[in-house]
Amino acid sequence: MTEIKKLTKIALIVEAVIFLIFGTMQVFLYDMTLNTEGWTNPFHVRAFGGILYVAALFAIIMLRKTEWEEIKLAYIFLFSLCFPVLVVEAAILAVLGSTFMAATVSQMIFDLIIISGKVALGIVAYFRQ
Repeated sequence: MTEIKKLTKIALIVEAVIFLIFGTMQVFLYDMTLNTEGWTNPFHVRAFGGILYVAALFAIIMLRKTEWEEIKLAYIFLFSLCFPVLVVEAAILAVLGSTFMAATVSQMIFDLIIISGKVALGIVAYFRQ
């Protein structure tokens, strides 16, 4: 059995922090700051925020494990959560981007950059492990 490398632990910490930040934004701050267009169903956003909280908790629990084989499948699942988010966010930005306000477009581009960086870190850590 192989021990979990430092890069993998750093990737899990980044995963947990970003999921906690985005989860808090989705659950508590959506109506105040993120709903600039006013056309979405707030239940879906809050449900996704709850999923992000659970994923952050899952990442923190995985940090307590010592062997790579114990967390390998969970690690792949945790980082694969972001692929559909990237695809949907990019598609919405490409198709509907011209109808959004500038603040919404810049927020979506920032989200794409953050999530892409997090996914890239997760993939590099997985292959180095």
